[in-house]
Amino acid sequence: MFIRDGIIFRSDMLTSRNIINGFSTREGGVSTIDYLASLNLGKGLGDDGENVDRNREIFARAVSSGSVGAGRTVSVHQIHSCKVITLEEKDCGTGCYGKTEQECDGMVTDIPDIMPLIRTADCVPILFSGIKPDGSPVIGAAHAGWKGTIGRIAEKTVYALSELGCDVKTVKVAIGAHIHDCCYTVRDDFYEKVREAMGEDFTNRHIKTLSDGLMHANLCAMNLEILGDCGIGEEKIDISKECTACKPDVYFSHRASHGRRGVMGAGIMITRQGAK
Repeated sequence: MFIRDGIIFRSDMLTSRNIINGFSTREGGVSTIDYLASLNLGKGLGDDGENVDRNREIFARAVSSGSVGAGRTVSVHQIHSCKVITLEEKDCGTGCYGKTEQECDGMVTDIPDIMPLIRTADCVPILFSGIKPDGSPVIGAAHAGWKGTIGRIAEKTVYALSELGCDVKTVKVAIGAHIHDCCYTVRDDFYEKVREAMGEDFTNRHIKTLSDGLMHANLCAMNLEILGDCGIGEEKIDISKECTACKPDVYFSHRASHGRRGVMGAGIMITRQGAK
């Protein structure tokens, strides 16, 4: 279940003694341009850089209940890939103060007080938590657009967690607000690209022609099936019911705004106090 906590939503599936998480809306920040107002977390979209820095500080403080700021977050150059990296202490602050050359769409770590920050505006934000055999926690975050989804970035993030020693049977997942199939209409070329990557049966399960005569794609269902292939059942997955394109007054939506928008954030962190 997603629970509102001030300016963010938290997934109670992932919240524990040593794990904190949060998903932003477009509310609670300092950006003033109408299509960016107010908690825009992305640069290069027409916002003042100082406003974005302040917004990232606001977001980090909200997720961590004030324990860390943007200097402990990591924001990479997202490229709609299926590349996942492992974060180390030296990565703290990367991408949040100045540019980053790091290109990927997934991050994992077992180090406390590092917050991977995923940015979205219709794509699927996925946060992960798991436990090693010694009881210590591991976390991950993935940005799953349609390219990353059919590149199986969710599966690759789970694999990266296991490489850190996580027992996959302990993995829990939260999927934040994203564009739902009600609003995500696609064309024949999209169908063909998914079919080439995932096969016809998979494609027909998740891309359907509805009563409006248009094809609608369900990115969340695609990721759920991929996570299921990893042994992570839906009972271990928290899913936001909110469609970003249906509520452009609450969420930034690329589709609803025709590209004039900011970006939201999803972050997760192991707390130093709770780390084993």
